[in-house]
Amino acid sequence: MTDQNKIILMTKLALYEKKDLEKDKKIMAYYIEDYIYLNNLKARLGFTIVMLIFMGIDILNTIVTDIVIPTSLWEFVKIYVSPYVLPWGIGIGIYTAISTYIYGKKYRESQRRYLEYRKLSRELDEYEQEEMSAEGDTYGVH
Repeated sequence: MTDQNKIILMTKLALYEKKDLEKDKKIMAYYIEDYIYLNNLKARLGFTIVMLIFMGIDILNTIVTDIVIPTSLWEFVKIYVSPYVLPWGIGIGIYTAISTYIYGKKYRESQRRYLEYRKLSRELDEYEQEEMSAEGDTYGVH
């Protein structure tokens, strides 16, 4: 007859394997710094693309309404670049901080779940070893 503790351990292991194991393995294939860096890069690129779209729309609107054609590079920078650099820089800083927090937490949770899975797996192995040695004693085999 199967023991209730063994069933509980096997159920917990099966639930983790079905729900989170593959996702956690993908996350933990990276070092935490690499995982955070990669996801920060994605967040920064996404934010930069959105900012470029809004910047392009605003520049087109400025050209259409004001019809300002810069005569020098400095004037071009003053009219079309400098109004967007500070908001972009602040946005990148905010997105990086938020992304670092979120993905660091996600990595640590994944690591915690995986370590718990390994602990439960070892408990099940130990339990089965005890069960096998108890069966060996029952049959007179040592």
